[in-house]
Amino acid sequence: MEWTSPARHQPSPDAGCWLVSAPQGSELRSPASPVAPGAARVQPRRTAQWICLPRPTSPTRASSQPATGPVIWANWPAYIAKGTLKGFQRDSGIQVDYKTPINDNDEFLALVGDDLTAGNPIGYDIITMTSWVTAQLLDQDVLQPFGPVEGADRVISSLATPNWDPEQRFSMPWQAGLTGIAYDARRVDRAIGSIAELFERKDLAGGVGLLTELSDTLGMVLLGQGQSLNDLSEDDLDTSIDYLRSRSDAGQFAGFYGNDFMKGLRQGTLAASLAWSGDVLQEQLKNPYLKFVVPEEGLLIWSDDLLVPRGSTQAAAVAELVSYYYQPEVAAKVAAWVNYICPVQGAREAMTKVAPELVDNPLIFPDGSINEVSYLFPNLPQEVFGRASAKFAEIIEATS
Repeated sequence: MEWTSPARHQPSPDAGCWLVSAPQGSELRSPASPVAPGAARVQPRRTAQWICLPRPTSPTRASSQPATGPVIWANWPAYIAKGTLKGFQRDSGIQVDYKTPINDNDEFLALVGDDLTAGNPIGYDIITMTSWVTAQLLDQDVLQPFGPVEGADRVISSLATPNWDPEQRFSMPWQAGLTGIAYDARRVDRAIGSIAELFERKDLAGGVGLLTELSDTLGMVLLGQGQSLNDLSEDDLDTSIDYLRSRSDAGQFAGFYGNDFMKGLRQGTLAASLAWSGDVLQEQLKNPYLKFVVPEEGLLIWSDDLLVPRGSTQAAAVAELVSYYYQPEVAAKVAAWVNYICPVQGAREAMTKVAPELVDNPLIFPDGSINEVSYLFPNLPQEVFGRASAKFAEIIEATS
């Protein structure tokens, strides 16, 4: 199926700490993407550091404020249809200062962690963090409620009412995505169809990129080993880490990357990489030889969530902003530009007027063939995650 890090903190017992730093086997690419000459078709998926947020001794909530703005929004690069911001500002009268300082979760939290913990303003009223971070920030009581917002009932079922925020008072999915494999067909001897190939093939040695997010990289290692993510033990994590270390020692990997993995594929320093689906679909418009593969062993699915730090005074304005983006017509415009999984029910129908060619794209509106082979990385007990993170950090540092 084809479709066209600053000072190191030491963890302590009273702190919340984490490390900073389609049929299966098929390719998903843009309709116009050709197969590179001689490439076989696959037959029918930085430096690490600790971030610690001690529990506030006197948790407080930002008082209710009128929706006046301005709202300062921290997001990832190339993750919005900017014309939609103009529509919101025109309709609401609320100004939005949109910034893209997030390359990966850990680097961003290293910059704002102290003020976030203290409940001080961090320079942003809305931040966009991946769901495993959302769960930890909520546990540390460093966020404030802004919902349920109007339109919360439109969250797609696979992302609605997460166990860390069942009433969706503190978080709303911005976009969701898949972690799979990307490669440039001009730079490999033959197509890549599995996680095992990515980690074992000798012709890829030294040219494979991994992701700095533990959940992405270890999640894919675990899937590659045939391990269920529904019932993970610490022994399972240790086994995956030992395997990752052995492949790193063998010289299989070029390095670990955040949102900049695409730069390595673009410049040719990487032949293949663990990759996020939307980034690949965007890049395919420029490079038709770039492939996104649903590995034989499966994919990871995740979401990036909209959150309001405790120190912000703009929760009411944020609620209006989020409600605006949960209108199906607006959500469809964003999805057409970012090419990630749209979290809003009704957006697929609205897409018929925005970009009809994307209505049946399973990387934006997943069908059964994608959902059946997509897996969530579980929320691990903090002490287990901390120990795994320390070992993961050692591998990142050794590979750098």
